[in-house]
Amino acid sequence: MKKNDKKKEIQYYTKERWDNWISRVKESNFKIDDEGNTDTGVFIGMMDDVVLSCLKIVYGHKKKKISSDDALHAISSISEIVLREVAPINEDTDMMIKSLQSSLICALASCEYNIQDTYDKKTPLIKLIKSAIEVEGDNPEQALEYLSMVGARVLGGKPMPEILFDVPDGLVAEWLDGVDSIAAAIAFSSED
Repeated sequence: MKKNDKKKEIQYYTKERWDNWISRVKESNFKIDDEGNTDTGVFIGMMDDVVLSCLKIVYGHKKKKISSDDALHAISSISEIVLREVAPINEDTDMMIKSLQSSLICALASCEYNIQDTYDKKTPLIKLIKSAIEVEGDNPEQALEYLSMVGARVLGGKPMPEILFDVPDGLVAEWLDGVDSIAAAIAFSSED
């Protein structure tokens, strides 16, 4: 077996795994309950599964077991699987999947920033979050960049700050969910 063939075998996340989650989502008959009793467990599991796979790549890179190029390629492969359009299921489920994918955009970008080591390491995290909220309407790309830097720093060991102000519904709130998922996955993996 050639060295290159061995590299191609390393898959951190597969289309089959994602499709399995989509099947579980369909089976859950998810509906948003007006009383707030909505069970989002399947979506949380789905998010955690993807983020934990990304953490393996980031940690593999930190431990110098994976080159920067291979790590970025692995994150890109995961992006291609989890960000592609999902066939409509029902209105509530479709909305949740789109929201989950939006959160994943930030989680995946955070991993890329961390691997490339090209992010702001000085600005307080709360200031980056507030800046993202300020520019979301006019410059969503910049808002995503700010939050991806927050995620990259959380991946680097910085604790996620407590947010004691309102985050309006929208992209920033969904992207922050992605960063929160990273923080939760780090806490979960450090318990092992």
